[in-house]
Amino acid sequence: MKHLVSILFIGLIVGLSSCQSEIEQADSLRLQNKFDEAAKLYQKLSDEGNAYAMWRLSIAYSNGDGVDFDQEKALTLLKNAAGHGCEEAKGDLAEAYMLGQLGIVKDTAKGKNMLEKLVNKSNNSYIQSKYAGFLLFGPDDLFEKNPEKGLRILKEVKDKNDPHYLYIMGGVYMFGIENIDKDLKKSIEYYTKSFEKGKRYSSCIIADILFTKKYKDVYNKEKGIEWLKKGVESNSTDAMLMLSKIYLVSEDDVDYDEFKSYKNIGKGLDLLQKAANHGDGEAYFQLGNEYYNGENVDKDDNKFFEYSKKSFDLGYAGGANNLGAAYMNGIGCEKDIKKAIAIWEKAVKFGSGYAAKNLYYLFKFGKPNEIPINYNREKAKYYLLQGAKLNEPDAWIALSFEYYPGGELFEQDLEQAYVYAKKSADAGNIDGCERVAYLLDKGIGCKRNPQKAQEYRAMYEVNKNNEKDK
Repeated sequence: MKHLVSILFIGLIVGLSSCQSEIEQADSLRLQNKFDEAAKLYQKLSDEGNAYAMWRLSIAYSNGDGVDFDQEKALTLLKNAAGHGCEEAKGDLAEAYMLGQLGIVKDTAKGKNMLEKLVNKSNNSYIQSKYAGFLLFGPDDLFEKNPEKGLRILKEVKDKNDPHYLYIMGGVYMFGIENIDKDLKKSIEYYTKSFEKGKRYSSCIIADILFTKKYKDVYNKEKGIEWLKKGVESNSTDAMLMLSKIYLVSEDDVDYDEFKSYKNIGKGLDLLQKAANHGDGEAYFQLGNEYYNGENVDKDDNKFFEYSKKSFDLGYAGGANNLGAAYMNGIGCEKDIKKAIAIWEKAVKFGSGYAAKNLYYLFKFGKPNEIPINYNREKAKYYLLQGAKLNEPDAWIALSFEYYPGGELFEQDLEQAYVYAKKSADAGNIDGCERVAYLLDKGIGCKRNPQKAQEYRAMYEVNKNNEKDK
């Protein structure tokens, strides 16, 4: 009997060892950018019930790594992996609820509760590092920032080679937190290690650091481009988007002189399409803009509508705003004002301040004989405030004009009129520059300052001339 138990025990060890060996093989293939082979092995192991493989396969489907992008499969696999006990998957599922990812309706409270429960009972390095990242960097609406606690958690992380730990440490040295001084060279070292261990987005952050001229000790445009190319090779959707913008740089862009020598329309469009194939809403949005503007491709309103719709379906705010505009004006579709308004309302929920500004104007002023709804002052006020909250400069300047001289939507508030005009001007809004110059000249909502007013007037002239050039 003892002999039989011994044989069974040895068989179990051999089976586990074999499975672990295949996991290591799949991970190695993934890190070599051999995504097709890695996906097949993860699929085999997933079918055998391996929770880690399910998690990795979920990521593959969410990004198109060796498989076609499939958000539904990605979510199903993520839930299965979490259900089978994979803590990394549990953490990612919590984050998906917090941020509204993978087609999940955003539920911040549920996601936070899931992550906090997991953190309290798990010492998993990925989970602890993820939580520390939220405490250190936000977003602010998820967790109250607590740098001291975040750094303490990082100090206690067991696996200091975990890619997410390395990624978060890169951020710590990039910004300098608490008693840790800013050190960009050290930051790049951490981001480099995290990239080598599979954290693909690190390539974009390294490139961004290297592109920043004020970082004189590390500024290197050529190296930044090379890092984006590395990111693309690793199948990073973010790197594809970032490099596509450089290849498609136009004279209107502030970085035109910096990157004009890299302009390559064919490569830029190809990268956008690849990113779109990964299910990226921003890529579809950018492709839609290309077909609307007709500068790098033949103008095609039908494709503008098609790509805007795909972007909207993926929950991207810019694409949702464009789709609303398409229905409002009948671009690539039959004009449908009710549908335009409904889509813009969703766009605001996605985070589009521009859509909120559009709704403000519609509900306040309407379009005689066109808008099949009555004016709605309360909705106008609500959407203007939403636009301001979403940092839309056009909403800021509109709010400034509401506060001064005041009217049916807002009581007069001179200080707020100046505050919002200045926010708009400092964001480069032409009307904002002109408005601030006027308020400073008259001392309305601020201390009178003709010299400062002249500075904003000069900004107005520069921005106006730039608009004319466009």
